[in-house]
Amino acid sequence: MKLEKILFVCHDANRAGSQLLLLQLLRLLKKRNFPMHLLLCNGGELEDEFAEVISITKLYGENTIFNRPLTGKILKKVNLYKLYEQHNVHKEQERVVAELEAQQIGLVFVNSIANAGVYYDTLQFLHHLPMVLFVHELGMSVKIYTRELHLDYLLKKASHLIAVSKAVADHYITHYGFAVDHVSTFTLIDHDLIDHRLQNVVKDLTEQQFGIPKDAVVIGGCGNAEWRKGNDIFNWIARRVIQKTNPLPVYFVWVGAGPQHDIYKLIEDDIRLMGLDKRIILVQPTPQALDFISRFDVLMLSSREDPYPLVVLEAALAEIPVVCFEGAGGAPELIEEDAGFVVPYLDISAASDALIQLVLDPALREQMGKIGRQKVLARHNTERSVNQIEAVIQKYLPLQAENYNQ
Repeated sequence: MKLEKILFVCHDANRAGSQLLLLQLLRLLKKRNFPMHLLLCNGGELEDEFAEVISITKLYGENTIFNRPLTGKILKKVNLYKLYEQHNVHKEQERVVAELEAQQIGLVFVNSIANAGVYYDTLQFLHHLPMVLFVHELGMSVKIYTRELHLDYLLKKASHLIAVSKAVADHYITHYGFAVDHVSTFTLIDHDLIDHRLQNVVKDLTEQQFGIPKDAVVIGGCGNAEWRKGNDIFNWIARRVIQKTNPLPVYFVWVGAGPQHDIYKLIEDDIRLMGLDKRIILVQPTPQALDFISRFDVLMLSSREDPYPLVVLEAALAEIPVVCFEGAGGAPELIEEDAGFVVPYLDISAASDALIQLVLDPALREQMGKIGRQKVLARHNTERSVNQIEAVIQKYLPLQAENYNQ
């Protein structure tokens, strides 16, 4: 009998936290021979890496009539554009359904509430199957990435909810009434893989590309440039710290901010007008992110909201202390009082003072960094984490437990 597969649903292949986390999970599940298939709703730079691990159905078409500008203009002029568009959407829907039906799906694993609309509309023919929902989002992201109707339906249909942190789990239990006994927390960090990459980083990449001095103290930030990530807050903190530590060579480096982001020009202008364009450096999204992160002396998590960002775990594994805001997500659950500083929400003065203390005390940076690494290894053991996911999968797709390793 052909094994039923797990259908993983991912909203895009951009190089961001939930997508990278899913990619790590798929790699580890592949080692255990799980039968899997991926529905990828949009493309991105990780698409080839996903394709190396798992078979893919793409929700987005690559060669449609609307990619030909002249034809599109003509169709609009004769009021046939909508008709062709509807026809094209219908054909694409039929293609996706046919491809997925051929996969013999037994369980749907929805990665992120950003897929709520796709689950509601495109995957109606799979609504009778058990569904596991992996949530990475808190309140701000919920408003940005989904509609109330779609999210309510997604939560109603979810057999089990997996949250990346206690803060995220509490949000869905408190605000949406999700049953506590069907909620688990799970954070995956493939520490062997990260350690291997850390051992092979380009150690002086920041110095090479941006000419900062070798003895610089580097305060880092990471993530796509957006209001939620607090790029503006990062810059305000940077100005205060640089002023108060002058003439020490303190530099702020943000990895992941590029012209493709809506607020990039705004934050770039702020930096220039503050006269700090030589001291606050913006690095565009890059597969070499860990090379830059490994150079950080401290990570400043300036996010207004961040469920449990991968960069915090990567920094901790690299023995880099973290400063973050209380009430802004899951990071304080790891950092506590010994792996960095948790300061009051959006308190720029307190965050600056914490960073200054770390800038002036290398021994404290080293001590807190080592504790952070120990906590990640103890709390987020890779093997144990994958076992937790396997237990959830086997609960709702029991044939896997009997057959997937045969």
